[in-house]
This record gives sequence, C-alpha cells and structure tokens, in this order.
Amino acid sequence: MAVADALGVPVEFKNRQELKQNPVTTMREFGTHHQPKGTWSDDSSLTFCLAESLCQGYNLVDISYKFIQWMNAEIWTPHGSVFDIGIQTRKAIY
Repeated sequence: MAVADALGVPVEFKNRQELKQNPVTTMREFGTHHQPKGTWSDDSSLTFCLAESLCQGYNLVDISYKFIQWMNAEIWTPHGSVFDIGIQTRKAIY
C-alpha cells in the first residue's frame, strides 16, 4: 500500500491524459508536493497509525490519539514532517 502511495505522491492532481502520456513506472521525486523518491502520503501514515493502534485492540481513543500524534509530526511521517493534509482529514482529526 505504501509503495503504491509513494508512486502516486509526485503525480497527485495530474489529469488522466497527462498520466497516459507519461505513465508512472518508477519512483519519482519532487512533483506535486516537492518530496524525495519513496515519500508516502497521509493515506499511508494514517493507515500505519490505525494498524499500530489495532495491534493493541480496538480503542477509538487510542486511534484518535495516534492520528493527532501524526498530525503534530510525532509519528509515522515519511521524513519527520507532515507535508500535506487534506481539508476533510484535518477537520476530522480536530
């Protein structure tokens, strides 16, 4: 999942026609979010938070705490900072 996410980060918001002309076949760097090769997005980060929490059992308080930790760049960020967070994701975590 994180590998597919990292393949998509540099081309996020590109249109289908542009991607048909220049398909993603290897890891790319920079692009949409100006990140190095292999950088995963908030999608993977939040999945890692959820998985880590669920390893201890189902606890919504712990899940939400881990999401807040991620948003504050304390855990599961690819390079020690949050480079993008969607509007709805931010609203849901706050």
